[in-house]
Amino acid sequence: MEKNAKILVVDDDEVIRNLLIDTLTSMGYQTWGAANGEEALAALNQKKVDIVITDIKMPKVDGVRLLKKIKEIQPDLPVLIITAYSFAYNHDQALKSGADGFLAKPFRIGKMEELIKTALTHKKANTSVPPELNQKILIVDDDEVLVSMLMETLYALGYQAHGSADGEEALKKIETEEFDLVITDIRMPKMDGISFLRTLKEKKPKMPVIMITGFSLAFTQQRATQEGADGYLVKPFKIEKIEELVKNLLQESKAEKS
Repeated sequence: MEKNAKILVVDDDEVIRNLLIDTLTSMGYQTWGAANGEEALAALNQKKVDIVITDIKMPKVDGVRLLKKIKEIQPDLPVLIITAYSFAYNHDQALKSGADGFLAKPFRIGKMEELIKTALTHKKANTSVPPELNQKILIVDDDEVLVSMLMETLYALGYQAHGSADGEEALKKIETEEFDLVITDIRMPKMDGISFLRTLKEKKPKMPVIMITGFSLAFTQQRATQEGADGYLVKPFKIEKIEELVKNLLQESKAEKS
């Protein structure tokens, strides 16, 4: 954790705002609060802040408008979105709007700490937009929490990341959008990962596919390779491992196209 990092918490719910301020302060961050977007913008004019955490639904200037205004004024300032209305404003929409992370209430404080660390590390390491940002990755898994975490991780690494809950939904997305790589689970409803992999490879044989599974005894790496997978990971896996695998497969794919 970067000691003394300065955080602005923006939420019109005074209880939640104060709880976050107290918790983050106890974790070693310098933390301030604002009740709405107008207060937040005024605070940003007066104080140097390293990261902003904002709710969506607020009076005067809501979280989405605040996010856009911050990115216009300070494009490198990380902004994390939190909301209790994830059905109305989801992870994909947050990242497309320019957010650096997304959390649906209620969330574990440990998860917020992970996002803060990732955003601050990414800010320090990337002062300009990385070229990988144009590379799109589709994550296919019925585990919504895992999809959300992988999307945030890949976004922090400089990739565009999108999610699908099953193979059927993923194939529809692939028909209308271009993706550079797919990460898919094995066990899913409607269409499982094996059927999805076979169908995808018939349509796009050169598309790199990483298979992930929590059942390595039932579905081995050898079988994954035989089915046409380009990479294989067993849950739980380290972020460094998936980062390395994604990078290598994208480089190989680019080399084949050139």
